[in-house]
Amino acid sequence: MDLGIKGKTALVTGGNKGIGKCSALEMAKDGCNIVITGRNESDLAAAEEEIKALGVKALSVAADMETAEGAEKVVNAAFDAFGTVDILFNNAGYSNPCTPISATDEDWMAMINIHLMACVRTCRLVVPKMIDQKWGRIINMSSMYGIAPGTGVADYNAAKAAVLNYTRSLGMEYSKYGICSTAICPGLIHTEIWDKFADNLGKEIGKTRQEILDSAADQASSTKRYAKPEEVGKVVAFLASECASYVTGCAVQVDGGALAGIEISF
Repeated sequence: MDLGIKGKTALVTGGNKGIGKCSALEMAKDGCNIVITGRNESDLAAAEEEIKALGVKALSVAADMETAEGAEKVVNAAFDAFGTVDILFNNAGYSNPCTPISATDEDWMAMINIHLMACVRTCRLVVPKMIDQKWGRIINMSSMYGIAPGTGVADYNAAKAAVLNYTRSLGMEYSKYGICSTAICPGLIHTEIWDKFADNLGKEIGKTRQEILDSAADQASSTKRYAKPEEVGKVVAFLASECASYVTGCAVQVDGGALAGIEISF
């Protein structure tokens, strides 16, 4: 399938690994130039070379997306290198175990900053150019937990729900300019964030990483397995494409049927 994004420029935050990197590679396969950002410079450099090997231009920028300065740094670098950002994938994020009352004010603000405000800050900078060119794609990383909260990550749940609402606001305001805004809501995807979460939770409840991962897959996926990051990357590439020109202001679930309904086994 021709996605119609050859020669366009995509900015992927958290693009040095996991879902972000896989999404960048999927778009690069269709001829899209890529800007990635993250905190680990060695991971960024390796991902940049992997993207360039597909025959497109690529740029990696080390930046902290929890800050306004980080957002400005990466967007300005993309503008300097390519003149515009046609596709914005706000993917950077992480989580830490907490209950609704155990997280500190600093913990809450960290989740708000990396998940919600990173989207707000990049959109402030990118959307005006998208309006001028009358074309754009914004994909914001939410989660199945943004739709229905999961246990153990209350601040993350709330931040991801806010991302959903913000994405719908973008769609309502800017779709008339040819800018499609969607939120992607993955379920159990085997990435580093899940491994870290399982390790931290395991220390608290006395279970191994694998025991926690297996239990989650059995309870929170109709497919009874974790997805690979590539499976989400392909959906992101579709949402970034001309093929998704009438998909906007909505959430797209890639959750293996986790939220399909309540399963009761007898």
